[in-house]
Amino acid sequence: MATIKDVAHLARVSPATVSRVLNGGVPVSEPKRASVTAAIERLGYRPNAFARSLATNRSGGIGVVVSEVSSAVYGGIIQGIESVIEAHDMHMVVSSGHALAGLERDAFDFLRQRRCDALVLQLDGAHDDEVVEWARHDVPIVIVGRYIEELHDRCLHLDNVAGGHLATRHLLDRGHRAIAHVGGRADLADARERLQGYRSALEEAGIAYDEALVADGGFVEEGGQRAMRRLLDRGREFTAVFAANDQSAAGAMRTLREAGLRMPEDVSIVGFDDTLLAQYLVPALTTVRQPLLEMGQAAAWLALTLLGVDARREVMHRFEPVLVERESVTAPRSGPTPA
Repeated sequence: MATIKDVAHLARVSPATVSRVLNGGVPVSEPKRASVTAAIERLGYRPNAFARSLATNRSGGIGVVVSEVSSAVYGGIIQGIESVIEAHDMHMVVSSGHALAGLERDAFDFLRQRRCDALVLQLDGAHDDEVVEWARHDVPIVIVGRYIEELHDRCLHLDNVAGGHLATRHLLDRGHRAIAHVGGRADLADARERLQGYRSALEEAGIAYDEALVADGGFVEEGGQRAMRRLLDRGREFTAVFAANDQSAAGAMRTLREAGLRMPEDVSIVGFDDTLLAQYLVPALTTVRQPLLEMGQAAAWLALTLLGVDARREVMHRFEPVLVERESVTAPRSGPTPA
């Protein structure tokens, strides 16, 4: 295995010059840099990561905390982060917080102890004040999917209120007046904001908000099934459903189908997120897209900017939702609404 001395000998420079080329920070003349680069390629030299981290005070790692690694939503964000940092010869260390404050705190501490250069955090459980305190530590942090006023320049988030309004407005525009809502977890800001958008669209249309048409689906398929069962059991009439995410929409659709109802002929439905699942449901799901890949990429660029690695890009901090129309929405039928 080639060593730094082998590279220096072949390039006819000192080992210190090879180190400067590898680690940056100290100017090296272009002829020497080219000679070192050619020698590295010829010998297949790979620097020792630990030794390099000692020399640069950097590990080359970006720590990432998400609620659930298995989720299609957070998978999109992770993919976006990876696509950017890999191009800068960096790597990810990913940990799950499971939307619980204690586990998110543990994940944050774990990644700091592993000397990650920066942290990208998608947090649901930790309080804003605690996250602000974390930002005072020596490692730069970026927040994805959440807005904290004190850290406004570190946050990247979707306008969830606009997304909930967009989904509900689409159903209203198709002629629906009785619209149910399968919500997310009431303790999560995303769920509350999407509910707020739903309520504001109804209010604009002159329709009174009815709690009996709202049930918590917990952002998961099973929760969507249970929420739709509760809605049907209450006996309230509705012709359309806005689900707070695609997963709960999928569960709700299964319950509707088991109840003998057709989609969209009997019940129209709109989801949220535009995960891959939405395309393969039957009927294909009309949904509100949040640009998960782009949000992950922006988070990575912001982390690199904070590290001084690449500060050339302007990073978008607030993302707007977009309605993706497929096959799960039509005008309400003229007969009685389902109960």
